[in-house]
Amino acid sequence: MDSVHHQGSQAVSRLLLKYSLPAIAGFLANALYQFVDRVLVGRGIGTDAMAAVTSAYPLTIFGMGIGLLLGTGTGNQISTFLGKGLREEAERVLGQSVRLAVFLGGAQALLVILFARPILLAFGATGEILDLAIPYLRITALGLALQITIISMGNILRVQGRPGLGLAFMASSNVLNAILAYVAIFILHWGIAGAAFATLISMSCNFIAIFIFVQSQWSVLHIRRKNLVGDSALARSIVKLGAPVFLMQVLGMLVFLVANHSAANIGGARGVACVGVFNTISILLIYGPLGVAQALQPLIAFNRGAKRPDRVLGLLNRAILATTLMGVASAVVVSFFPQAVASLFTRTDASLVEIVRAGLPVTMISIALFGIQGTTSHYFLAAHQPQKAGLLLLGRSFLAIPLFLILPRVFGYPGLYWVTPLADVPMAILAFTMLRKEWKSLRVQVHEMPSDTALL
Repeated sequence: MDSVHHQGSQAVSRLLLKYSLPAIAGFLANALYQFVDRVLVGRGIGTDAMAAVTSAYPLTIFGMGIGLLLGTGTGNQISTFLGKGLREEAERVLGQSVRLAVFLGGAQALLVILFARPILLAFGATGEILDLAIPYLRITALGLALQITIISMGNILRVQGRPGLGLAFMASSNVLNAILAYVAIFILHWGIAGAAFATLISMSCNFIAIFIFVQSQWSVLHIRRKNLVGDSALARSIVKLGAPVFLMQVLGMLVFLVANHSAANIGGARGVACVGVFNTISILLIYGPLGVAQALQPLIAFNRGAKRPDRVLGLLNRAILATTLMGVASAVVVSFFPQAVASLFTRTDASLVEIVRAGLPVTMISIALFGIQGTTSHYFLAAHQPQKAGLLLLGRSFLAIPLFLILPRVFGYPGLYWVTPLADVPMAILAFTMLRKEWKSLRVQVHEMPSDTALL
């Protein structure tokens, strides 16, 4: 338990930095996996292949949603229990998370393998794109099942005071994936199936490494057989707390599908590939601030459990500042060099480069606003206020879906660019309004603490 006590005693700036850096690096490593994969597929195989990968991507979003549901629903509860010194209860939560991850991941993999063609047809894939996407999706299906457990258990490493280990495992996995994908595409000429096999192998290695550590003597928490028995009440509490994040991913999948269909209507395979490029760049830029927001969650939950509102306020303020600065800085850099960024994804398709170059400065507005939205929503998740978190996490998608249905049809590619800023501006305003009330409440709690206790 000694490895978690510092969450309630170490200076909040140093603590947030300690947890954020591995989380940021871990998210960036995951984003770089998507980035490198798209670049290798686009440059090594072509625009149709990149459109095929993009068509299959909604299922990756869905799998990530299940992993985040379990990771968020368990992570916050485990942090709260550890803050109260209740290790056995924390391990019960971990056991249920693993049980749910195995069941849900296996079910998703089986359905994807059996129904790959109708799923991809529903996603808008046709012709050559469909033929390329089916084997890719079936091969990666098992990797998606492993991804659910990886995301869920990755959060467990962070909440028990070992945030750097998740980074080490993920970074190693992504380096392996990049190497294998390069060899499969450019040397063995296995095409899109080679990229899929690279993903499956690298995720398998990541899963094995995390599982071995969690069961080792160096882990604070362990997976115990007695905790794998079904507990419907505990399972419901995990799902309830993680539901906003899961619903955000489901709606994000629907947004992506609508964007794919709209882009296909105005540009065919090139339009779908364009959506894939925008999505890849956005993920790469958002994951830095998201790493800070994710790192904030166990720290907020632990200090709330330890009844330290002064530390909660200090952590929240520093996280808001950090995520906002990161989002604005990255948006400005990309807006100044859109041609260079767009050119990374293809060697021959000048039209795709021009479409992406024109849209990047517009889509960067959303990146600049992400800090306030992302941090506020993750704070409310850590504070066990899923309704408020859900409003922020889901509201953007509810706005984006009708905008994607209307604007591209009316304005073409410019309509495609402007959807995300128009959805994000009102949600950023709402997040700031909700955060002001929370600041006021926390300051009152700090004022009521004994003078020799409160220390930011």
